Amino acid sequence: MSAIVLVIVLLLLLAVGLAFLLGAGPLAAIPIIVLVAVGGWMIWAFAHGATAAGATRRVKKAELLGPGGPDDPDAGARPNP
Repeated sequence: MSAIVLVIVLLLLLAVGLAFLLGAGPLAAIPIIVLVAVGGWMIWAFAHGATAAGATRRVKKAELLGPGGPDDPDAGARPNP
């Protein structure tokens, strides 16, 4: 695991160094850092089998927004007299 982190850090340093070498400056290095971070996050999520739907499957009880909210199934129902 630490070897992967080391490779990512070295690639990040190489990309930032190349941006400075070409005269791009620090503002050009920020998107590179963000892209490497997002790419690493996606690779990590893919390697661990994490999906966006997995978070919703782990919820034990739904947390609704409240009575009359957009997720209330009885919002349009008539009140009993």
